[in-house]
Amino acid sequence: MPERLLGLLGGTFDPVHIGHLRTAMDLKQALNLSEVRLIPNHAPPHRTKPVLSGELRIALLEKAVKDIPGVAADDTELMRQGTSYMVDTLRSLKQQFPQKHLCLIIGTDAYNSFCEWHDWKGILQLAHLLVMNRAGAGEINNPETDHLITTDVNSLLQVESGLVFLQSVSQLDVSSTRIRRMIKQHQSIEFLVPENIRIEIENLYKG
Repeated sequence: MPERLLGLLGGTFDPVHIGHLRTAMDLKQALNLSEVRLIPNHAPPHRTKPVLSGELRIALLEKAVKDIPGVAADDTELMRQGTSYMVDTLRSLKQQFPQKHLCLIIGTDAYNSFCEWHDWKGILQLAHLLVMNRAGAGEINNPETDHLITTDVNSLLQVESGLVFLQSVSQLDVSSTRIRRMIKQHQSIEFLVPENIRIEIENLYKG
């Protein structure tokens, strides 16, 4: 049944914005995912340290998704010390959701460099990859994993992990970096972040 598919979207969420939420909804609706869990990093291995603490980022994220059915904030990585390796997160979530087929949501760039990730083969033993195929994002190209690409969503239900599925999502020109910059420049971030946390985001990032 399609509701066995559980979507997982990691990131710094520093701060969460409408691009994160629209992507979650696009994928949930297109693939009939049971849920999409948004997972803030504690210490991302390939990114600079987040501006806000994990406690503040998860609090904002929980407020952002509280009225969105089928989208949830997940503190799995924030509860674990050390570098936030996705393979460890997937192991934890597999124990928590043993009946689900985990579907890790990543972008085109991340997919093309996926084999540089820590224990990428272990990730594929635990989850499918859902690659967000945005217009203008460039070519999908990873010789190590391209043979795993499927165009049949039902195949994600037939095996527990190890497949790659490409899914088009909305193209929104918004990023956490841009939002932080706009706040520093005293520009409005209205309509770029959830309205119920906009003022709180502005105050937290004014710094």
